Amino acid sequence: MRNFFQLVKTFGNSNTESQRDSGAKPRVVPQSGKLPWENRSQGNNPNGVAARRTQRDATPLGLKQIPATITQGSSCLAIPRLRDWRTQSLWDWGNQRAACNATRRTTDGDGQTALSLAGGCKLFLGLLFLAAITLPAFALDGAIGIHDPSTVAVCDGKYYVFGTGRGISVLTSSNGFNWQRGGKVFDRIPDSVKQFCPKNDGQGVWAPDIIKLNGEYFLYYSISFWGQYVSAVGLLTNPTLNTNAANYKWTDRGMVVHSSEGEDLNAIDPGLIHAPDGTLWICYGSYHGSIELVELNPKTGLPIATNSPVTIIASQSEASEIIFHDKYFYLFVNHGGCCQGSNSTYNIRVGRSPKITGPYLDRYGELMSQGGGTLFLAAAGRQIGPGHFGLLLDDGVEKFSCHYEAELGRAGRSILDIRPLLWTADGWPMPGENIRDGTYQIRSQRTGTILQASTNAVETARYLVHENQKWNVAPAGEGVYKITSAAGENALTAMNETATTTPFTGAENQLWKIDQLADGSHRIASKTGTLALTATFKTKPGNGIALEKFAGDDAQRWIITAP
Repeated sequence: MRNFFQLVKTFGNSNTESQRDSGAKPRVVPQSGKLPWENRSQGNNPNGVAARRTQRDATPLGLKQIPATITQGSSCLAIPRLRDWRTQSLWDWGNQRAACNATRRTTDGDGQTALSLAGGCKLFLGLLFLAAITLPAFALDGAIGIHDPSTVAVCDGKYYVFGTGRGISVLTSSNGFNWQRGGKVFDRIPDSVKQFCPKNDGQGVWAPDIIKLNGEYFLYYSISFWGQYVSAVGLLTNPTLNTNAANYKWTDRGMVVHSSEGEDLNAIDPGLIHAPDGTLWICYGSYHGSIELVELNPKTGLPIATNSPVTIIASQSEASEIIFHDKYFYLFVNHGGCCQGSNSTYNIRVGRSPKITGPYLDRYGELMSQGGGTLFLAAAGRQIGPGHFGLLLDDGVEKFSCHYEAELGRAGRSILDIRPLLWTADGWPMPGENIRDGTYQIRSQRTGTILQASTNAVETARYLVHENQKWNVAPAGEGVYKITSAAGENALTAMNETATTTPFTGAENQLWKIDQLADGSHRIASKTGTLALTATFKTKPGNGIALEKFAGDDAQRWIITAP
């Protein structure tokens, strides 16, 4: 999270390594041969680094580029209050608005970001473009107020998310869609960690992350104090997340990494990855300094040595998280400003590398260690300031979690969201969308024919713009949908190993789980038996429908679009 003083700090040209104490950890210089803050144009940028906001930087993956006149518009840069906002009530955040009418970002002819004073404040004009896109459906319900959510953890079939708050706030869900507020992890920060941040009040915790290793849950959390960079990351372990289990107990494992007074580092926002080769790594850091990467001992969760090598993998960012997909490691970070409700400019960026230590390059070849990063998710419609990416593998489907700094439909509060994770043909991640209430045609990816309701049957056929080839899809609670024919309102119904239509009664065999898959198609599975809707193209007459165990075949993938 960005501290207030970062807005007025100006880096000099001196080597910042000299500012570290004699016990500083060895650093690995990026392969560019320069540290992120060296030999960069400083101009009027308060961070001392040229922030190249180019046309392509403002373009989400898979979307057409927008005119330069939009990308070079001004945006409001809200100034955080000098207080520890992270330890206050979640319900207060949406009502806090910064007095940003005296400050805004402008962009000069070279694309360099600068601070200037102004009498008014404008929203980032790129939002106007994104708002024109079909708004993503909001799939979650219940108590979803949270800030800086961890990766979603699953224990005994139940879902858990940990977030910023006093004693670490907790959300729980039995199905991943309806959420309740849980208790807190502890009453006081363990002394083994608290001693590294004396000004912390002993309860305020920021941006935790969680990972399961060796049959235990490793919960990493950061502590700090607003307006300074003396921070630390601590570790707790627990064999279970089920508070009713006899063996439920959090054990303090001590401090993992920390930053000291005068150090060009802010050790907050931990992100964990258990790499395919069995190694464990933690990334952490913020706008003050850089994002650093350290290898951990997978048995203890602590650094492999007291002087473990540190690699700089990103700069001008925070809330880092690394995942592995196919043959690449993907580094997700947040750019922009947080913590100002609807004035927040948070957005999620991504780069990749074949090696976990980098260098990480964005889609256009720019180093993330020098501020690069391809836009993955930005504000759209009522959902402002997405941040804190987390990977969730749920029932064989890749999803990602994040929070929005403000959900304007929920009084501007910071809330949790979970969405499908898609991948382009050339291996770049894209945010998917949850199905929203509406009328659709459902096309088989294998046959290209349309799902249609016939008398006492369901089949596929070529599209003829008939009403019985249109389907009304509506959420039915708990993450499932009812699918009814636009002709007659009968509902798609699972019957043994096939499907038919019957009057809707709300029975479980009339409820369907719809998941968007990595290629953008959808899996439609019955709530009863979880068998997937399948186009039986190999049978005569070749337009039948069956319910089969999902195997990933194109006959089980459906394209859901407006008719």
